[in-house]
Amino acid sequence: MRRQGKSAPSHPYKKFEKTGLWKALNRGIHDLVKNQDLKELERREYIVGYLCKLLTRRRNKLFSN
Repeated sequence: MRRQGKSAPSHPYKKFEKTGLWKALNRGIHDLVKNQDLKELERREYIVGYLCKLLTRRRNKLFSN
């Protein structure tokens, strides 16, 4: 259930919207929803934004040995 549109209120993750990370996560979620592997219960911006925030904060740990 994707509730999105021009009248949708703003969200706290705007700073990530134009990043490659946002685009990749958004595409992945889109594909999973399309294949019915994932059901969205929240607006896409909040899902993608939260994942961007989480991955950005943990970036150093993700790429260390």
